[in-house]
Amino acid sequence: MSNVTITRTFDAPPAKLFAAWTQPAEIARWYGPSQFRTPAERITVDLRPGGRWELTMVRRDGTGEFSIGYEIIEVQPPSLLVMRSDPMPNMPEPTVVRVEIATNGNGAILTLTDGPLPLDGAAGAEAGYNAALDKLAEALSAGDRPRGTSAASTAAR
Repeated sequence: MSNVTITRTFDAPPAKLFAAWTQPAEIARWYGPSQFRTPAERITVDLRPGGRWELTMVRRDGTGEFSIGYEIIEVQPPSLLVMRSDPMPNMPEPTVVRVEIATNGNGAILTLTDGPLPLDGAAGAEAGYNAALDKLAEALSAGDRPRGTSAASTAAR
């Protein structure tokens, strides 16, 4: 089993970065791989310990959907969101996603950890998260929002 850890620096304050993870309209702007869209009306966030973080990604070509769900374990706005996944196919146990956000000058550093993941699934999870975080940086830079920049990512084995 393996954990994936990705660290990114964004030129956006922690509160905006936290909102991007916790407000359906903001999640819809960036979540998921490029071949999917995530409609805001298919996202539910009950932001409290024991609450739910759920969404359905819809293939852009209309050929399918993929739903994911998490129980929120811990939340400390705007610095921490910890969630445990619902059972997933080919996963021997739930994973825990930890999103930590720290102030960095006028911006923020996001550290995302997900695991435990099967060794053969960690690389795919890391690639998926990196693609989604690229979209997040673009979403934060849209309009009057500052531009995000990438820092580092690693898969710990």
